[in-house]
Amino acid sequence: MLHIGRNILSLITSRVLSAIILLLIYFRLPEYLGADAMGKYGLQASYLIVFAYFVDLGMQQLVIKKISENKNEASKYLSNYFGIQFLLGLAFAAIMAVIVLAADYPPIVTKALLVTTVGLFLSSMTMPFMSVLNAFERFKVIASINFLNTMINASMILLTIVLHRNILFLAFIPVIVSLFDIAVYSYIVRKRFAHLKFKFDYDFWRQLFIWNLPFIPLTLFSIYNRVDTLLLPHLRDFTETGFYTVAYKFWDLLAFIPGAVGAVLYPYFASRLFMGELTEARRVVQTYTKFMIALGVALTVGAALLAERLLETLLRTTEFAPAAPALWLLVAAVSVLMVYAPVNSIMISQRTKTATKITGITLAFNLIMNILLVPKFGFVMAAVITLFSELIQLTGYTYIVRTKILNFKYFENFLKPFIAGLIMGVAIYYFKDRSIYLLLPAGGVIYLAGLLLMRFFTKEDIDLIKTTFNFRKKVEIP
Repeated sequence: MLHIGRNILSLITSRVLSAIILLLIYFRLPEYLGADAMGKYGLQASYLIVFAYFVDLGMQQLVIKKISENKNEASKYLSNYFGIQFLLGLAFAAIMAVIVLAADYPPIVTKALLVTTVGLFLSSMTMPFMSVLNAFERFKVIASINFLNTMINASMILLTIVLHRNILFLAFIPVIVSLFDIAVYSYIVRKRFAHLKFKFDYDFWRQLFIWNLPFIPLTLFSIYNRVDTLLLPHLRDFTETGFYTVAYKFWDLLAFIPGAVGAVLYPYFASRLFMGELTEARRVVQTYTKFMIALGVALTVGAALLAERLLETLLRTTEFAPAAPALWLLVAAVSVLMVYAPVNSIMISQRTKTATKITGITLAFNLIMNILLVPKFGFVMAAVITLFSELIQLTGYTYIVRTKILNFKYFENFLKPFIAGLIMGVAIYYFKDRSIYLLLPAGGVIYLAGLLLMRFFTKEDIDLIKTTFNFRKKVEIP
């Protein structure tokens, strides 16, 4: 289990450093752009994220699973997946361009979105190389490149402000980042793991698409927690979209945690369950679900009490104060996502069809509720719907995994974090007028102390945490 913890630590450390940099630079954008322009920029980012869900039709998950099960065929999967992804990238970039041109957006928004289509295509071409690195569980490499991506991103945002540019300039960020990633990822994969050959086996292409059929609807339905960002400008206006964009940035900054956990555990569970190692898989899902519960409770309580203070401090303006309720609701939603991140990895690899049904129900719920309620109640209602969508996912996925695949300890891990969260919340509320830079670490210390005093963490949990941070202890990747 140590190599799992070390991989997760590598990804999270990279993203924490990235988040600090982005907090210092990204949150100058709302002050510079204003709510309306921020809403237009948020629409641009939403298009890229939503189409990134579609652009590989879920094949990346399939390829990671297959290479994890048989690493000797990495070159074969890489070469064929690259050819398929080239065509898919072109197709979805073209679809996105047609949608953008058909929409009645302001000219500056249309131009920025067309540049974003180029970024979409280029980013899709990094997926085959990342699949190989994921399957070989080389997450330190991915973590390092993610950090460099953040530096490029932050530099471009800073240049936008310094040079007094607009959202069209910002649209070139994914283009530049993707070009960098293609160069670096392809070099590392070719040198150490697999060779890309431009000879494609079309029979194998057909086989890949057959294997991938269960992943396609799951991929399409997975936009349930992003669809509101595309609908909001049409259901309300760009100003409210700007508020929601700022609030949603906290989702983006925190979603790397379940993303890191899922990325590391997916190939692990795929290989372990393929080999029938149920006891070890049960131990891992139970341990990391427990950790995620503890973290999710702390984040939710903290966001509920400090959302408005956090916005005012980071943005240096009260213009975005209306975004505070949406902020803490979205933090609560991403906390729910954290809790079911480990079982999500099992569901996708083992019960893809069932995962598709559950996610399809979630998407239908999200779409219907947004269309019915957001026009009347606004962007905060969109955040409420996102939270309930994640609760649907958590309930469905956890039930299936615990009853059909691996029965592991679950409900008993909520009580002590809730008690510790209540104690932390009372302390924060009592000292709410103090500096937020004091309240955040103090709240964390109080929460952790409460968990330790109640013996929430077992000796095995503590030993795992210690060895994960003990970098003198070398770990071999199976």
